[in-house]
Amino acid sequence: MSTLLIRGASVIDGTGAPRREADIAVSDGTIAAIGADLSRTAADRVVDARGLAVSPGFIDIHSHSDEAMFTEPRLESALHQGVTTVVCGNCGGASAPVMGLAASEMDRDLARYDLERTWTSFGEYAAAVERNGASINVCSFVGHGTLRMCVMGAAARAPTAGELATMKAILASALDEGAIGMSTGLIYPPSAYGTTDEVAALASVVAAKGGLYASHIRNEGDKLLEAVEEGIEIGRRSGARVQLSHHKASVQRNWGKVKESTAHIEGAQREGIDVAADQYPYTASSTGLAVTIPNWAHEGGPLAMCERLRHPAVRIRIRDEYVETGRNWDRIVIARAAKHPEWSGRSVAALAGEAGRDPLEWTCDALIEHDGAIDIVHHSMSEDDVRLVMAKAWVAIGSDSRANAPYGPLSLGKPHPRSYGTFPRVLGRYARDGRVIGLEDAVRKMTSLPASRLRLRRGTIQEGRPADLVVFDPQKVIDTATYDDPHRYPEGITHVIVNGQIALEAGEATTARAGRFLRLGVDAG
Repeated sequence: MSTLLIRGASVIDGTGAPRREADIAVSDGTIAAIGADLSRTAADRVVDARGLAVSPGFIDIHSHSDEAMFTEPRLESALHQGVTTVVCGNCGGASAPVMGLAASEMDRDLARYDLERTWTSFGEYAAAVERNGASINVCSFVGHGTLRMCVMGAAARAPTAGELATMKAILASALDEGAIGMSTGLIYPPSAYGTTDEVAALASVVAAKGGLYASHIRNEGDKLLEAVEEGIEIGRRSGARVQLSHHKASVQRNWGKVKESTAHIEGAQREGIDVAADQYPYTASSTGLAVTIPNWAHEGGPLAMCERLRHPAVRIRIRDEYVETGRNWDRIVIARAAKHPEWSGRSVAALAGEAGRDPLEWTCDALIEHDGAIDIVHHSMSEDDVRLVMAKAWVAIGSDSRANAPYGPLSLGKPHPRSYGTFPRVLGRYARDGRVIGLEDAVRKMTSLPASRLRLRRGTIQEGRPADLVVFDPQKVIDTATYDDPHRYPEGITHVIVNGQIALEAGEATTARAGRFLRLGVDAG
């Protein structure tokens, strides 16, 4: 049994309580003691944290690192931020369970990184993650869109009674195998094809198992308020706890609507509905270029969409059709396009202009060339809105990004800087410098708040709890990643400890692979 001693730290325990000076002793992967002077404790390793803060490891409640650990087990961009747990399976898409179209789409995604799938069920996926090893902990939702693809492909219709029963059974099995709940991505087909009734029926299974229902709601722009109400109504009907993902108002004409949407959420809370939200601290989102194509054209999956886009009549039809994100081509920037790395960091308007093309025509051709898989950064939000949402006590912090790295396959393109900067950005720019929230509250939003939503036995510094810890300098912690230069680690985070092992030391990743796959119930708080 080895012992690690963190000496002289300013302890920010994750509850929101004022920081206090203390030593922390870690033994056998858990926090063994917290005291004013533990210097006599026999220790195999000592971290001198005088002048530094120590907090619980950050829990990224909204991550898309579902397969990243198979490419790079260190999950470097998350680890360097102080993240000790990533929550995958968001926005209606998950790596498991997969069968039918879900399996074939997963195989296509993995093939881009020369990986092969070794799982079908959720339990098999969890086992594969554990065999592979990771620097940090992983847990996952079941994706509603993935469930639909398992049972009914990418059909744009309501499920039959038999199909709905099958989806409920698959979902229940996955929850029994450790999934933490279900997510929807109601702007993304095929999840977008689901009705409120369908989602509420599935969410009732989540409620019965004690899981969380997380939703990328149906609209974050012109119909934001209606979409928030749908999320609340699903909680009302099903009894499920509801997490509204990356809460924001998109496109300039909708800026300021978060005043009404957050008031609506708080009204539902007073009604007794368990609903909360999370956000990332940026004014740009990131998604796929395919969101500029109306939902009906996605029926059958990405390859079927690309085949439709070959036809001039389809392009004429979609030109003036509403899409939730809008088509402000000068604000839509290519992040990753595998066949054209030179596009990264450039707007669709600029690229189409150079090619002498209409932006929609250019977009259709680009999607066809890449089988629908092009990532974008969309500059669409207001800084005032970001600050207003962040100040709400019930809003947690999540990156809405997969882990990346400055090397290897995960270094492709210019991804959203939130992949590298989310958590230190909140600590530095918004808590310390901007004083939107206090430092202790910022830590709470990254630790005990997401842990309580996920019902994980983590997120606070307490004796007997798993030793997921971050040591950082409150005066220096800051993000350095930018939209033009995103593959940059933050500053001011010195050590990250995962299940008692040092995963980041003096700002450098170690060879430790102490991360675990966290399961609903088994790892409950």
